Amino acid sequence: MISHRFGVAAAAALILLTGCLPYSCRREESTELMPSDSLSRELAAGVAVDTLELDWSRSASSDAALVHPRTVRFGDRHTDTLYVSDAETGIVYVFDTSGSFQSAIETAEIPYLAGVRADTLAVFDPSGPAMHLLVDGRPAEMISIQDTGRSSASLVYGAFGRDIYYKRVDENEDSFVARVRRDGTLGQRHRLPGPVWRHAGLLRTWGDSVISLSGFRPVIDIVTEDAEVDTLALRGFDSPMLRRTRAFLVGDIHEPPLITSSAAPSGDYLFVLNMRAGWLQIDAFDRSGLLVRRLTEREPAYRKAFFPQDLDVRRRGDGRYEMAVVLTQPEPELRYYVWQPPADF
Repeated sequence: MISHRFGVAAAAALILLTGCLPYSCRREESTELMPSDSLSRELAAGVAVDTLELDWSRSASSDAALVHPRTVRFGDRHTDTLYVSDAETGIVYVFDTSGSFQSAIETAEIPYLAGVRADTLAVFDPSGPAMHLLVDGRPAEMISIQDTGRSSASLVYGAFGRDIYYKRVDENEDSFVARVRRDGTLGQRHRLPGPVWRHAGLLRTWGDSVISLSGFRPVIDIVTEDAEVDTLALRGFDSPMLRRTRAFLVGDIHEPPLITSSAAPSGDYLFVLNMRAGWLQIDAFDRSGLLVRRLTEREPAYRKAFFPQDLDVRRRGDGRYEMAVVLTQPEPELRYYVWQPPADF
């Protein structure tokens, strides 16, 4: 029997999980692409591929009973802290960047890590919806988000940076991103036009902006302090699933394929999880949306069940990038990679 906690978590992420995954689709379908996807494939072919070096990994243990790790975040840049939230157990596990377990924190019923600022960790609970703020690892404040228009079918997401942000995606009403006031009421709503599948995806902050990710198209929506929503195409995103994207858009199939589950900004770059059938691939895009690097595991190989859920990226003082990834398949796992960028990156 599926627990109530996991059932709600699954419902909250339903639209992100219903698409055909790379390892579960028929192979005899048309290879025709949308014109923009065809151009992206040509661009990707000319971009260098670097190797991701796995420094360490952690699966379930007596200290950290990883069951359904859903989100991962580095702590403040001055610390070596790494947080992992588990949607099944409702616990936030704390590691250091050497892989040592530090502590376990009970927070929200369904904890989604929403962001870190100085000594404050924000945990979004879609079942509320609510944002829980922890200071130095201890609960400090809970902000209940006042959204009377939310229905049981709504998909909701939260992000934390200079402010608290909230996204609701609906089938029959306008989807939107809004800033949340300290009393939990919603400020100005920035409309996200289009169908549910187009806007289903995590919410992240990038500097002074908030970005809305899409799991099914290689685009992001950016909301800045003084502007409406601006859509940025990720030029150079290439995936074997793009042929199914076209098939969905022209009505040949009924569900869009999931092409990315997460993305993480670091400085002037956005690192995007590019879903592959058995190995990790991370694509780096600049602020114009142009692909500048492709990162992949050493000796990638096909694996039937492989599902990375979330990614976070941070640049270290020595110039290298550290990348944390949580997976639910082939087993619940936290992985820590290090990448040395080229001199011109």
